[in-house]
Amino acid sequence: MELKQRVRNFLEDCGATKVNFCRKVGMSTTYYREWQLGERDISKTIKDRITAYLDEVYKK
Repeated sequence: MELKQRVRNFLEDCGATKVNFCRKVGMSTTYYREWQLGERDISKTIKDRITAYLDEVYKK
C-alpha cells in the first residue's frame, strides 16, 4: 500500500487529527497537505519517521 494511502487510512481508522499526526512525525501541516496533494515529495527521513510511527501504532 502506498504511504499516502496508509496515512489516510490511519487517520480515518484512529480518528486522529492531521495536526496531531504531523506533530508526532515532525512535519508541518503545510508540508503534509502539499505531499497529499502531490505538490511536493517528502524526504526519506520523513518517510522513515512516518513508517516507524505507523508500524508502532499498528503493533499495539
